[in-house]
Amino acid sequence: MSNLKARTGEAWERFFEYLFPCDKEAPRTEVQEDLSRLGIDVRKAVDRVQKALAAAKGKAELADAHTKRLSAVARLGQVAPPSAVGLRERLRAVIEGKFGGTERAAFFNKLEAAATDADLESLLADIHRLEALSEGTPGAAKPAE
Repeated sequence: MSNLKARTGEAWERFFEYLFPCDKEAPRTEVQEDLSRLGIDVRKAVDRVQKALAAAKGKAELADAHTKRLSAVARLGQVAPPSAVGLRERLRAVIEGKFGGTERAAFFNKLEAAATDADLESLLADIHRLEALSEGTPGAAKPAE
């Protein structure tokens, strides 16, 4: 189908009748036979259309994922840990109040392993970020005081 001018007007008319509905009904098999008889192969065109549709769908999914990522980053940016004064005690209260089972044990283990205020602040920030992501709404997670 590289030489488009080599096809007769009748061939193009039948091709477009196949693609677009018209007043007169023609069975699909008849159209396919006519296209075959005239040497017109629509498989490449159909393949290109399907690839274009898949690319458009992929772009839409990518845009959606990008929007969700920006939303998650915005939620994470809204979480600000409080000052370091009495941080170990506040962390202990937060862990006891919000977690149970293995999560509680894991956070208490991290709390006991924290040696510096920076470690404690990092742990608290992680807890707040986990809360913010699990709640799923921007600004819903407020730092515990």
